[in-house]
Amino acid sequence: MDRDARGSTPAVVPLEITRACCDAMIAHCRAESPLECCGLLGGRPPRASSFHPLPNVAPQGETRYEADPVAVIEAVRSLRDEGMEILAIYHSHPRWEAVPSRTDLETNYWGEMPRIIVSLLADPPEIRIWRLDPKSFEELPWRLVP
Repeated sequence: MDRDARGSTPAVVPLEITRACCDAMIAHCRAESPLECCGLLGGRPPRASSFHPLPNVAPQGETRYEADPVAVIEAVRSLRDEGMEILAIYHSHPRWEAVPSRTDLETNYWGEMPRIIVSLLADPPEIRIWRLDPKSFEELPWRLVP
């Protein structure tokens, strides 16, 4: 992480996720279980207010996810048309904790884009957000907003 002019690490602004987006994301994760699901949250920083579920086209959908590239392009176009941007990528862990797996780290093609993992092990589901590197991960703050 970059340091500011005083040499200290700047505070990370929490991602704000609207209740509607959060509820839709959880519903998508539950509906696709036992397969992993994936999608995008968009909006204007720091507020995610736009929900975009994406088809998981991974051949091993119970343990992997791969977003349909055509659907990703359509979501990006829709966000751009509304003057918004991708703020986070989400996927579910139907049978694992909301912690990045080795596969999540190795297949991170989005750089520092926040990655939301929704674990369905508990009720309510656990939601955690991460910044991924090929060999490590850092948890990021978030909050639910109306």
